[in-house]
Amino acid sequence: MVAWKDMTRTQRRTAEATFAALSSVDSLLDRDESDGGAIGFADLRAFVSAAPGLRDQDVRLALMRDPRLRRDLDRLLAKTAVVHFPRAAAASSGDVEVREGEGFRLRIRRSQAVSGQCYVIIEMEPEGLPMPTALFVKTAAGALDKHLLPDAQDRVIQLLVDEESDLVAGLRDPHTEVYLR
Repeated sequence: MVAWKDMTRTQRRTAEATFAALSSVDSLLDRDESDGGAIGFADLRAFVSAAPGLRDQDVRLALMRDPRLRRDLDRLLAKTAVVHFPRAAAASSGDVEVREGEGFRLRIRRSQAVSGQCYVIIEMEPEGLPMPTALFVKTAAGALDKHLLPDAQDRVIQLLVDEESDLVAGLRDPHTEVYLR
């Protein structure tokens, strides 16, 4: 390593140009050491995968700050989702208990055995669509939550969750979008 005072004029100009270029790259990436660095497309792909990711929380925070990143994620989910439940019709009133489409159905049912709990039941028809491994709930404000799904039994997936959970609130809200991936 050469000290600044020992560099020739050409070496100093090269070092200054290199530093300026690196600073430009950092500002283009909008790096912030507090959030572990910029979120890229590879991070979005890892986020929508069926496994919990090391940077899931960083991705969620970045999505709340960056509308462009939210649009990228929307396109990625639209292309890779097994099922997309759009927002409920504008004429809908009250909570949504069932979301369905061709080949699938998602419903919420109160548990008879455990007070304050309910089942989120995802039913897939025998033929056609592959079984999803993750559920994404996107609020009207753009916040997105990821929930990993257990294995299906006879093409039915059941989750037992707290009736007051964010998942159930999001699924019941007619203004949310739901993706199965």
